[in-house]
Amino acid sequence: MYFRTLSSALVLSSLCFADFKYDQTTRMTGGSMLRMMQMVGRGATDPQTSTIAVKGDKMATRSKDSILIVDLAAETTTTVNLKDQTYSVMTFAETKAQMEKLLSKGGKSETSVSVDGKETGKTATVNGMATSEWFMTMLVEGNSGGQKGQMRMEMSNWISKNKVAGFDEVTNFQKKMVEKMGLATLAGAAGPMAQPGMAKGMAELAKKMAEMGGVPVVTVMRMIPTDPEQIKQMEAMQAQPAAGPGRPTMGDALSGALGGRLGGFGRKKKTEEAPAPAAAPAAEPAKSAAPVEGSFSSPASMMEMTTETLNFSAQSVDAAAFAVPAGFKQVKAKGL
Repeated sequence: MYFRTLSSALVLSSLCFADFKYDQTTRMTGGSMLRMMQMVGRGATDPQTSTIAVKGDKMATRSKDSILIVDLAAETTTTVNLKDQTYSVMTFAETKAQMEKLLSKGGKSETSVSVDGKETGKTATVNGMATSEWFMTMLVEGNSGGQKGQMRMEMSNWISKNKVAGFDEVTNFQKKMVEKMGLATLAGAAGPMAQPGMAKGMAELAKKMAEMGGVPVVTVMRMIPTDPEQIKQMEAMQAQPAAGPGRPTMGDALSGALGGRLGGFGRKKKTEEAPAPAAAPAAEPAKSAAPVEGSFSSPASMMEMTTETLNFSAQSVDAAAFAVPAGFKQVKAKGL
């Protein structure tokens, strides 16, 4: 959820009034967590699709179970629960106050974030559009109670330089929203890691993303370990078809990734020599590959998320898409 929020919020670029609509699909396409969730099953890796529509000073993001309506003129966000047939409203001022409270709870841990972005020269045709790659990295380093930790995020952004009629309405709306809400609110995408240092880093990331221009067609994001030992362990785990007798489980791999220097949350797992693999390993779960290969520093990752943007339309959008359905009951907002 956080990563979906991040990919939507960071597409920044001034405010006209016309209609525009597109679809956005986010799915897990790699990493140790994908392997584990494929084994669990139950639709855990199903794609999450949203339809984003802009009409004047309103934006609506509709998914299977909810609608998020942002009204710039009223300075409110309305969350609609389609399952429960309820809705809640928060003002921008209330949201900013809650975010400041969340940031203040970040504790005394010291966090520094370094961000870098550049064009790689790579090109590809994605979803019928000619794109070029803009690669970004964000390294988060923290120190809490004397325990240091690192987290590395890499983003392969495939951008179409060809103008899509009406898409400026989206980037202009989002820029106006950030101006009203404040860049520090982007730290909300970091969830429980939100703190002043992270807020500054997210703001810097947003600025870098704004430099890309064009239309984002595909974004592939990877969470990559910074410890060489953990990278080797993950590469080995991701190469294995499935857990077998005497073989480390996927839980072992995630424990090792989450401990030590990846995030600094937990104790680093000791490396143990694995016995020889079983003669007849189980069949490998089906893979869900990203549509394009990015310039990542390592094939090993804890998680790989791919977001695709498609079905662009500049046709008129029904005003009902930006309103709470009739008969829905208002409830108190749960907050951030």
